[in-house]
Amino acid sequence: MKVLQVCHKPPYPPHDGGSMAMFGLSGSFIRLGHDVTVLSLCTPKHNLSEENRHNLTRLMPVHTVFVRTSFNIPALFVNFIFSKKPYNAVRFISNNFHDKLICLLSSDHYDVVQLEGLFLAPYITTIRKYFSGTITMRAHNVEHEIWQRLSSTEKNLFKKYYFSVLAKRIRQFESEYMNRYDLLVPMTERDLVTFNHMGNTRPAFVCPAGIDTDSIEAVAENSAGAEQADRFRDRNSVFFLGSLDWMPNQEGLLWFVTKVFPELIRRNPELKLHIAGRNASGRLTARLIRPGIVFHGEIRDAGTFMQLHGIMVAPCFSGGGMRVKIIEAMARSVPVITTPLGAEGIPVTSGENIIIASDADDFLMQTERLLKDAELCREVSRNAYNLASAGFNNIKLASALADFYNQHRK
Repeated sequence: MKVLQVCHKPPYPPHDGGSMAMFGLSGSFIRLGHDVTVLSLCTPKHNLSEENRHNLTRLMPVHTVFVRTSFNIPALFVNFIFSKKPYNAVRFISNNFHDKLICLLSSDHYDVVQLEGLFLAPYITTIRKYFSGTITMRAHNVEHEIWQRLSSTEKNLFKKYYFSVLAKRIRQFESEYMNRYDLLVPMTERDLVTFNHMGNTRPAFVCPAGIDTDSIEAVAENSAGAEQADRFRDRNSVFFLGSLDWMPNQEGLLWFVTKVFPELIRRNPELKLHIAGRNASGRLTARLIRPGIVFHGEIRDAGTFMQLHGIMVAPCFSGGGMRVKIIEAMARSVPVITTPLGAEGIPVTSGENIIIASDADDFLMQTERLLKDAELCREVSRNAYNLASAGFNNIKLASALADFYNQHRK
């Protein structure tokens, strides 16, 4: 099978959930013997360095088009007043990208064109003109829900109103392109239910973002292995890991820093909160300068960071899809505490393979419980590893998706 993977940002390096989902699937397709070509937008926020381009092209052909998608207040204002299209979507429409897409479709034969996300949907019309095969929409999220949830938790009235309008526009945008693809590939069962409720009638296959379990070291599914991993863990620390230019991550982190951590460190004076993530603004960084907090910024080795710094705290109140970093932490035998929304899309049981806390008091209590109960940590870690390795192995997921494509492709 020959696949053209069309991406709204480079899939490499796989540092955030979106790039991990894209690179994990394409890399697994290649390991299974399929051919994959990548066509990706590059932006000021997500560009592809020469080193990363070299690393990626060793695995698959890569074509990129630079598009200036930077947030622009005058452009946002004009869009808000004079257009009904969501500003988030129109920034990704590019004549140069359109021309490159035509060039690739005209010069080679593909069995499947796989679109990585809603904001690539406007290119479907062009793809239809130059391609007679199967178009799949890999839906990383139900996009309008992200902004609905941000609107519901936002305190600033202007932002709250804008997020609400944006959510309505994105929902309309999702509806406009519903069923223009041939196959739908959502990340979670819940997202599939939502898409079907919105009108999807195309064949669909739920394919969650996975992990490369073969490359994850220092984890084992037996109790001795879990105890060995536990010995490396700092028992007096918790950590947060995620892209810090993503609003749902900022929201969850600041909630934990202001609502939970002050009391947590008062009760546990030796405790440290380690924070790592890309593209933190100066304003956000300034808000994280507090006693007991160690800010690392962008890190090169997320796996080592996870295994050294105790318990992952992953509070989430907005966003959508599934949290790939939580799956990765579970695969590394790292205990995770999150909110109900953070666990959405992952078949977990609180107290067994993850800890779920609904509010600040509960989050405080459950974090303290994990800090003080080493046996509970080991049990949750061991069960988390078992769940992640069995249900989120990239090769197994890619193989099942390839079978689905072969059953339905034109």
